Amino acid sequence: MYSYIKGIVEEIYLDRIILENNGIGYEINVSSFTAQSVQKGKSAKIFTKLIVREDDMSLCGFSTQMELEMFKLLTSVSKIGPKVGLGILSCATPPQLSAYILSEDIAKLSKCPGVGKKTAERIILELKDKVDKDMAEFEATLFNQAPTG
Repeated sequence: MYSYIKGIVEEIYLDRIILENNGIGYEINVSSFTAQSVQKGKSAKIFTKLIVREDDMSLCGFSTQMELEMFKLLTSVSKIGPKVGLGILSCATPPQLSAYILSEDIAKLSKCPGVGKKTAERIILELKDKVDKDMAEFEATLFNQAPTG
């Protein structure tokens, strides 16, 4: 319904921001990365996803289109809702998450809030063929580094 909202950041909390647009203050649930990327009193463009539940309607927002796409992938996994999806995006960037999924790194995924071993396995199983392999940002390991000296 809403692709993005441009406005002035009125308030910043750990897990949400208030973005004013044309006199309306939108409360938008965000990851910690998005919360850190905006400044109070400054203009921001936040990509959004409207979440409609039986008893609630809420907006989830992201500073980049890439983060929004990863959120959509994460919440497509069974038993992962918006809160856990935002929690996962608060502990790793979309390129890092892609790398964790492609390398089947259950330990790193399990460190995210709301994600245990079984949920991490489900994320890997359901998203391994869906994540953008070109976007993945693999961490250098001791084995891949050139010798120094």
